[in-house]
Amino acid sequence: MAHESRLYDKTDTELYKTDGYGGINNDLDDTECYTADIDLTMNIGAAIDFKFSGSGNTDDLILSLYKRRDENWDGDEISIWNATVTNGGSDYVYHFTIDCSYGAGHFRFGMKSSGSTDTFDMDAEMRGWRRTTNIA
Repeated sequence: MAHESRLYDKTDTELYKTDGYGGINNDLDDTECYTADIDLTMNIGAAIDFKFSGSGNTDDLILSLYKRRDENWDGDEISIWNATVTNGGSDYVYHFTIDCSYGAGHFRFGMKSSGSTDTFDMDAEMRGWRRTTNIA
């Protein structure tokens, strides 16, 4: 009998990392910054963890998901998903899954502070996945 499962990549892919987590990208402020391109033309989904820490607890983190048919981002794309993640002022992990309902294409996340008081250190990582069918 066949059953469907998910085959995940063996390692994480770094999408964005600030110096607070050992990276080189700028801390997030109220100007939107973007993750690296997420190519889901071969895999049909990705699990993304956003680990972040605010400099205070006044402003929240705003995440937006963008999609294109190719990797040629020009900055005028319209977001297809948005969330405001509450900031408690300490390390927090927010998880999001881009599943097959979003279709094939290229994706990236926009990230910014909801105001000008707090900045955020960010470590965004993903693992792509695809469906497999196992025959038992």
